Amino acid sequence: MLDYEEKLERIELIDAVCDAGRLARGLDQLLESLAHADQLDPLDVEGILALRSISEKCAARIGDAARILEAQNEILYAEERANAKPCGNQ
Repeated sequence: MLDYEEKLERIELIDAVCDAGRLARGLDQLLESLAHADQLDPLDVEGILALRSISEKCAARIGDAARILEAQNEILYAEERANAKPCGNQ
């Protein structure tokens, strides 16, 4: 059975996946804004693209871990339900 801290850690991991996805989208928006403002320096573009690549890789790895945790959660919750006593049968 999961304790409260383990459940929080699992939720935090799923939140991290969302954060990584938002980071990639934010970097895309930054590139687009700079392009429209004609303020793109080649080094800026290179740096932003490198950060975006890193964020995508992190998001993918965190996503893999989150899918594993979700599968584990399903099993753990099924076990908890199976082990729970029905209210009428004490």
